[in-house]
Amino acid sequence: MNRFIPKELGTFECYRKNTLIYIWNSGCVAHACRVEEVGKMGSEGYFHYWGKTGEDGSCHLLPYHCLDISAVAAAWWELSPTIRRSFCQDSNEKEIRAWVLFFCALHDYGKFDLRFQQKDLPSFTSLYPLSGGTLPSGREVKDYWHGEAGLYWFHKDLIALYGTPDSGCGLFCNEEEPEHWPFWKKWIEAVTGHHGHLKNAEYVQNANFSSLVDQRYPQNDHVARICWLQALEELFLKPAGLTLTSCPPEPSPLLAGFCSIADWLGSRCDKVNFSLLATRKNLQTYFEEKVSVDAQRVLQLAGIVGHAKAFSGVGALLPAGEVPRPLQALIESLPLEPALTIVEAPTGTGKTETALAHAWRQIEAGLADSIIFALPTQATANAMFTRLERAAKVLFDDSPNLLLAHGHASQNEQFAALKKRSQPEAGEEQDGWVKCSEWLAESRKRVFLGQIGVCTIDQVLISVLPVRHRFVRGFGVGRSVLIVDEVHAYDAYMYGLLEEVLRQQKASGGSAILLSATLPAGQKEKLFAAWDAELKADESAPYPLISSAAGKKVEPCLLPEETPQEKVTVQLESLRVADMTPDADLISRLIVAAGKGAQVAVICNLVDVAQSLYERLMKGAKGLPIEVDLFHARFRFLDRQGKEAGVIGNFGFGGDRSKGRILVATQVVEQSLDVDFDWLVSQLCPVDLLFQRMGRLHRHAENDATRPIEFNKRCCTVLLPTGEDYGGTGVVYANTRVLWRTEQLLRDAEVVSFPDAYRKWIDEVYREEGWGNEPEWVESGFAKFEEEKWSKHYNARQMIHRAFEMNPFNDSDEQITAVTRDGEMSLTVIPYLASGGGRQTIDGDLLDSLDEYRLQEILMLNSVGVPAGWKGYLEKMAEYTEGRYWLEMQPDGGGFIAEGEKVIFRYRRDTGLRRVKK
Repeated sequence: MNRFIPKELGTFECYRKNTLIYIWNSGCVAHACRVEEVGKMGSEGYFHYWGKTGEDGSCHLLPYHCLDISAVAAAWWELSPTIRRSFCQDSNEKEIRAWVLFFCALHDYGKFDLRFQQKDLPSFTSLYPLSGGTLPSGREVKDYWHGEAGLYWFHKDLIALYGTPDSGCGLFCNEEEPEHWPFWKKWIEAVTGHHGHLKNAEYVQNANFSSLVDQRYPQNDHVARICWLQALEELFLKPAGLTLTSCPPEPSPLLAGFCSIADWLGSRCDKVNFSLLATRKNLQTYFEEKVSVDAQRVLQLAGIVGHAKAFSGVGALLPAGEVPRPLQALIESLPLEPALTIVEAPTGTGKTETALAHAWRQIEAGLADSIIFALPTQATANAMFTRLERAAKVLFDDSPNLLLAHGHASQNEQFAALKKRSQPEAGEEQDGWVKCSEWLAESRKRVFLGQIGVCTIDQVLISVLPVRHRFVRGFGVGRSVLIVDEVHAYDAYMYGLLEEVLRQQKASGGSAILLSATLPAGQKEKLFAAWDAELKADESAPYPLISSAAGKKVEPCLLPEETPQEKVTVQLESLRVADMTPDADLISRLIVAAGKGAQVAVICNLVDVAQSLYERLMKGAKGLPIEVDLFHARFRFLDRQGKEAGVIGNFGFGGDRSKGRILVATQVVEQSLDVDFDWLVSQLCPVDLLFQRMGRLHRHAENDATRPIEFNKRCCTVLLPTGEDYGGTGVVYANTRVLWRTEQLLRDAEVVSFPDAYRKWIDEVYREEGWGNEPEWVESGFAKFEEEKWSKHYNARQMIHRAFEMNPFNDSDEQITAVTRDGEMSLTVIPYLASGGGRQTIDGDLLDSLDEYRLQEILMLNSVGVPAGWKGYLEKMAEYTEGRYWLEMQPDGGGFIAEGEKVIFRYRRDTGLRRVKK
């Protein structure tokens, strides 16, 4: 039987001969053409289809473009042992490579369709072998999307080759799936994920032609696609001992991202790389040429491929003359295999270098290609980026690609210009290289394609959410060692997403390193469970501790018993004040301390409280030689950058100690920022976060000689409530049991000693069993918290499942925050002024005069994140478009104001955005 004739034909049994090939159409009517007629159309009929076009009217034949993508994949495969290991794992490498190249060459399978070919009429007219008859309408051509159509056609073609028709209503009208379709399904779904969206075959729309269209056209397309499958079988499968009837194994989770990036890079058609070719050439020869030359060049151009230096010890990552600490030395005893590693150690003990050293060893061993460092906030990401600039040159050769997720200065102007020139008209499809340039022009995305990427945790969590191109991020994470700092700092919703990221990372054969000074035992157990490793929470476990799971067993890595540990003691002062807000006496003490040269921090749990306190301190310090600073998250991004730089410059390593200062801040300074204070005042918060805040006390030993004598010892003043109500703090930190237990421990203690307190205090506060003396109001609040926690975790799982079932969200910062934070800071506000030339920013940029690329940058810089609770007021006062609230304001005495019926919004560059109820 001819290989292209269905194996079962029912009532068409008489046609089971080598002289006929069967083709179906949208009306479930069987068509047959003789093999000799197929020969007239050409056994190489795929050469009648274009895949790319040039500005001069030239075109690139579709088979060549398909092979360009496989050429990039083949070159990248050879350059990256990480990719080979991730894709193969326990499978035969030769066979897996064949499947990868075969399916990458099918990524544009949907372009073998008359409707796509008509998108460029000159190329269509010169190439297409048929003419006359009724063609698809202009609307049908415009609405044709070749990505999901390729998935549809591949499914239908596979049925035509190997399916069993239903004899009751015509050929293939009620088909039975081919036996090997389930094995092929995930592969073809992954490579046809165009427009940033992977679709399950079950959700793909019918791509059949209208019955009005001359049926010669779908027949011709079908034959061309079948011939292309056969050509790829000869080129890739048969040399590996495979055929179109073979069953591939489960594909790597990295396949979709790998193919997508290969498509972007292989779409760089110019006079040098993948130059347009419209004449026939032997496919094998063409493919080998592109693998050896063009693909190598484009991979280097994109900066994706890096070369790790030989591992020379953690000491290479430390400042000159500094000796590795005992914890850091432990890393070299960890086994070299993909694993989840959790590092628990005090603040300031070098966890960052510990993680980088372990990642370096894995990269050198071919277990990863790159590093992604994820942090809780933009401020901590910015600070980490600065620290990693030196490390990048130690880890990699040849100017490694170090990228920051939201950096603007490092944007590539050439790629930006290309993006601007090549924007498609509304409703048209984007060229692959244009999409590539879009990513490479936006560093918050490009961070996943470099050698070291620094980003906020949101950017990583997107890889499991219904956001466009999430699978490209997933590929970037999977090929990297994922390092997550301050892993204790997330709520139940974000933990639900992080757990899925860990599952995907393990499935990809990757590694993850989680860092925390203060991780509760129960949470640690859940994180290992996401890795499919069992850890029985042990509240008496040693500290510091490195725990690692390559398989199902968690192995501890302990410091030798005789290892001396630095003991740190913090003096505690607990003050009960109304609303847990500094009273007049404490404000006076703060001003006096700064007047003596002290560098003081007051950390508030709410932005509103921080803003009010800042104004009170400014008033009290007026005329005195001290400075008062305010730092929180409710500034325009542009102003926040300046604030952040000021905080680092004043309180960071080598900061300005020439005068006393008071910093009023929110949680943005409690994690990963390398800042140093002489005295710390904090509102009550969960014990683990309080310890993080205390880690900013006397952080830099070189400052000890300049501290005022009254602050030569670490001291933390904690503000406690006067009654049974935690107010706004109880909204931010809804676990009343944790707050109450933290309060009780503080009430009875005069000092807290580290590192012992990390285990004793934290595990006691987070112990699942009740203490037995919790008041009823605490227990009822805790019960409500548990219910909400379950709901948040459920919401996270639901959002993850929707990634394959719904149209994805746009990949914008506003959408990212909305889907990763479960409502926290989920609204974006753009304050603006009205002018004769249209909207303008408060800095005077006329938005209507900007090109699309510059406009997006300016909108980013002028965005302010605000709580979801402001939504009702904003809906009445601001216009909502594309995920942003446009709030018109008026100049007002050095600031800006917008007045509504019930509220007034004010924006000042020194205080940020405020909402004041009338």
